[in-house]
Amino acid sequence: LIVSDILMPRMNGIEMVDAIRKINYEIPIIYTTAFNDNEYLQSTTEQSIDGYILKPIDIEKLLTSIDKASIKIKNKNLKNKLIALNKNLEFEVLKKTEELVLLNKELETKNQELHRQLCTDSLTLLPNRKALMKDLEAAKNPIVAIIDIDAFRNINDLYGIKTGNNVLIEVASLLRSMEKNMDCRFYRIGSDEFVLLKDTAFIQDHCKTFIKYIVSTINQNPLCGGENCLDIYIDATIGVSYRCENCIEKADMALKKAKKNKLSYLIYSNEDDLEEEYKNDVKWTKLVKEAIINDQILPFFQPIVDEQANIIKYESLMRLIKDNNAFSPTLFLDIAKKVKFYPALTRIMIKKSFEQAQQSGISVSINLSIQDITDGAMINFIKENFIQYNVSNSIIFEITESESIRDYEEIDQFISTTKALGAKIAIDDFGSGYSNFSYLLKLKPDFIKIDGSLIREIDIDKNAYIITKNIVKFAQELGIKTIAEYVHSKAIFKILKKLNIDAYQGFYFSKPKKEIA
Repeated sequence: LIVSDILMPRMNGIEMVDAIRKINYEIPIIYTTAFNDNEYLQSTTEQSIDGYILKPIDIEKLLTSIDKASIKIKNKNLKNKLIALNKNLEFEVLKKTEELVLLNKELETKNQELHRQLCTDSLTLLPNRKALMKDLEAAKNPIVAIIDIDAFRNINDLYGIKTGNNVLIEVASLLRSMEKNMDCRFYRIGSDEFVLLKDTAFIQDHCKTFIKYIVSTINQNPLCGGENCLDIYIDATIGVSYRCENCIEKADMALKKAKKNKLSYLIYSNEDDLEEEYKNDVKWTKLVKEAIINDQILPFFQPIVDEQANIIKYESLMRLIKDNNAFSPTLFLDIAKKVKFYPALTRIMIKKSFEQAQQSGISVSINLSIQDITDGAMINFIKENFIQYNVSNSIIFEITESESIRDYEEIDQFISTTKALGAKIAIDDFGSGYSNFSYLLKLKPDFIKIDGSLIREIDIDKNAYIITKNIVKFAQELGIKTIAEYVHSKAIFKILKKLNIDAYQGFYFSKPKKEIA
């Protein structure tokens, strides 16, 4: 704050203030002077003077002018503070903005990585099912091919999961190498299932060409199994669909039909629609569940006779009872296995067959699958029922001969366990297509049941007669008794007796009945 006279030597007050204003225009200035003319007043007004006090000085007026000038100083200080705060705020905002930009970039990068992970198979790094569904939604003319590695589980079982994973990685790499030339994209949607998606107008011959190319590339290229780089050859089956709703489901239907008919690939057509099959599965799933709950699973008993047609034992056969109808397990057993009802059905048959054997005192033969005899819980259930019903020497377990028998040690363990309980063992359906006489040497059964496919036409099929004759001869030399199934006529019964078969079963003697006679 400057308080100055106007009249001074060398430089008067007005000239001094003009010079000060050039240095600091805003500083408050108060004049004290004895002059009171218009020229001075006009000059001081142009200088934005904050006070003009005439001499002699009135102290009160001077102090009042100083107070007013002080307010101007305070306002200036406040203004400067606000400017400084504003600059600081601008700096902070700019700094935060830059931080937010960096954070957004980081979040965008992380989101992209997360999305990539969500849409990528972690093992093969191919896009996964989620990515497929998104791309399929955008496709205008989708061609979808599901590629299934045949019997992939065997690779895991034989070489281990690590080797199996290496094979999947190799398959993914093989498929990825085809993408550019084929203008398509591959995905992994299941443990051993891959999908091709191609968005193009469908030309059947062209489609067949690239599908055949995929099959041959996979089937003919050995894959490295891991550290020791085992050469593993695989086969693939492909189901194809195009320009249709539910492309994935339709391709899966084509795949199932291709596998069923042992084809390397199949392009979906309306004839391949499995909707009716699915409806049938749903229907029987419901019926089986209700039958288990309502005690509608019953054993029917078919006699097994000697050469004089005298009944010597019975085979217990599963039936589902609904509305006074008895349904054969051929209608529902495979479905029951799919939906995990099968063990419950086996338990019902074992328990009820044991009850009938106890009540009748006659031997009863019960069918068991490989799944049953390799199930520890089922074996314990069998032991419990032997103890409960005390039917030693009255139970025969029939094991179905099939290609699924691989672990003879496990089967031998079951045979040893049940024989120790007093049961006997029969090999069912012997000669059904996978017969191996060494099979008998390994399992040492008490009986073999000769498959009906040989017995049905033994009177007109020379080959069936020769095979049956040799089965009987070999069994006799091993001390194993033989039973002929599906004996449906007197002529066949007569032929079989000449072959010295030990026992017979079929509609010629009796159909299965609810109870043992």
